[in-house]
Amino acid sequence: MPAEIITIASLKGGVGKTTTSYALAAAASLGGLKVIAIDLDPTGGLSNALEKAKRTVTIADVLHQRVSLQDALMDHPLGIQTVAAHRSLNEESPSEEQLRRMFDGVLEMCDVMLLDTHPHEPSLVGPMAVADRIVIPTALDILSLRAAALTVGIAQQLEVLERIRGIVVTNVKRPMSRITESLLSGLTLSGLAFETVLWYSSGWILATSGRGDPPGDELLLQSKMLLRELAARPVPVDALRQFISMAQGRRPREARALSH
Repeated sequence: MPAEIITIASLKGGVGKTTTSYALAAAASLGGLKVIAIDLDPTGGLSNALEKAKRTVTIADVLHQRVSLQDALMDHPLGIQTVAAHRSLNEESPSEEQLRRMFDGVLEMCDVMLLDTHPHEPSLVGPMAVADRIVIPTALDILSLRAAALTVGIAQQLEVLERIRGIVVTNVKRPMSRITESLLSGLTLSGLAFETVLWYSSGWILATSGRGDPPGDELLLQSKMLLRELAARPVPVDALRQFISMAQGRRPREARALSH
């Protein structure tokens, strides 16, 4: 059976895309699943976290068919396979057709394929179009939440809104301010956000920078909880549509609670 493709997407950098991608990859691999993680962000955050071998080829070589994805994959000690990102992704956006061609024959080799993406609208179209499930990370500030809502809007334009499994809140420092706590409560009660929060910790920062060890017990517990939610939670399509309206400046009564 072909792997399920999970795309981690946001129109804003610094909201926890790499953290979320790493969390899901680690949880799936340590749960016995075969995982391939593809870094489509030219900054290479996920690549830096997962590469433990000298890079010989990059995702650019695969996209331009100089080498197959299968031959480009490298092994990580957690059991995850990955391929290095490349700065050329700043200038080119892999299309749905390119990605499907790249994945041909490889999806049968794994159970889960994770796509970490570039926070740039043209770069999100292909990865979101090929996804079976879409996860949108956000921090709890207005700019990040607006970017999350605009990302949901791209999914609606692509007619893949039902593939969004939710918004994962990341990098929240404890204790939370009253405003931050209110925003988190509103997102969760509306059904938009996963119940699992990837709380800010130095352990996550070190693990996802490639300088630290695999995540410890607390971080893995968060990761496993998020993976279970991703597999089981329903899609709140109505709440997603209301969320989009917030980014467009319309504030229906049901959405207003998220901003208070």
